[in-house]
Amino acid sequence: MTGREGLSAARRLVVKIGSNALCHASGELDLEVLEALAEEIVGLMATGRHFDKLPSSKNPQDIGSVAPHRLLSATPSIVEGRQAVIVSSGAVKVGLARMQTKRSDDLPTRQAAAAIGQSEIIAAYQRAFAKHARPIAQLLITQDELSNFRRYLHLRNALNALLTRFGAVPVMNENDPVSAEGAEIGENDRLAALVAAKIDADLLILLSDVEGYYTGDPTHDAQASLISEVEKITPQMRAQAEEADGRGGRGGMKAKLEAASIATRAGVAVAIASSRTPRVLSRLLAGEAIGTLFLPAMAKLPARKRWIGFARPPKGKVIVDEGACKALLKEGSSLLPVGIANVEGDFRAGDTVSVVDFTGKEIARGLTNYDAGQVKLIRRCKSHEIQAKLGRRDYDEVIHRDNLVIL
Repeated sequence: MTGREGLSAARRLVVKIGSNALCHASGELDLEVLEALAEEIVGLMATGRHFDKLPSSKNPQDIGSVAPHRLLSATPSIVEGRQAVIVSSGAVKVGLARMQTKRSDDLPTRQAAAAIGQSEIIAAYQRAFAKHARPIAQLLITQDELSNFRRYLHLRNALNALLTRFGAVPVMNENDPVSAEGAEIGENDRLAALVAAKIDADLLILLSDVEGYYTGDPTHDAQASLISEVEKITPQMRAQAEEADGRGGRGGMKAKLEAASIATRAGVAVAIASSRTPRVLSRLLAGEAIGTLFLPAMAKLPARKRWIGFARPPKGKVIVDEGACKALLKEGSSLLPVGIANVEGDFRAGDTVSVVDFTGKEIARGLTNYDAGQVKLIRRCKSHEIQAKLGRRDYDEVIHRDNLVIL
């Protein structure tokens, strides 16, 4: 998919709806926005055809019209056309309003608010989609579903079944009440990007209360202008996003750029737009120049490398010298102990670690062959010296290039 003209071909969508997109400033749900989005999503999905059973084998023309991977035996229905997954924020904001408190700086309060708010939000989604006879399915995700590769695959299978067999609309959120990391800034943007990558979505739409990505902060800079299309996320864009304020939501522009980076590297186009733009989804898919479109990368990361690079939080850092940076970035090399200057954190063999340069910039992530203590012992050593330092030499590399993702 290249440019806006290709968006009409998008068949599998992930729509992330932010807190400020879904709620009023008071914390009350904006039911008008929610119901409008539900109507739009159902309308877009209705472009497909639904079969109560498989086409008869006596009619080859009908069978040929169904994608081979959707010819599932003994299924209640087969759905062609557009499919949609919703990743919805807003539980904490709605819950705080119900609790009549604005205090959200401690984790237990945010967890309690999320538990109260989530039930109200999912009920609102159910009512909105029930008007159009479309079932929804609630999925609450923890970091375990993303970090554990087996559970990661189970999540993909569940989503595919809901989308392709039953025509349901999954509504996803971080399982905030039971996750200590469930209230961190931007995680639903990241969750939406990981889901989009995992289910091979065509388009991720990040709906917020802003029109898209600007050259500056439009609330403070009158000269800031909307950027319509982005081919590559630059360090300058990341630096500008660092200064942006989420203004009540937990994910600001920095989180959205990080999500766009994850999704586009997986071959998924990303759009940032305002939920209050009339018919925002339909107009995006029609190729209208609203919001900001991030084009997918030409070189798509394999699923395993997407998991290594983005699904698991790093357990520590290895700081590498200029020679190692060049070998990793320019030559596609593995990370050898001789290029490691320092180690931070307490990680085990098999954990994900960040690879950073002397300025603190993260250049890569990978699965380490050695634990933190061992890496400290063998740093600055040549590979043939590992045996003398550790009493054994299981690997020549601290991170093999097959287990390394350049960021």
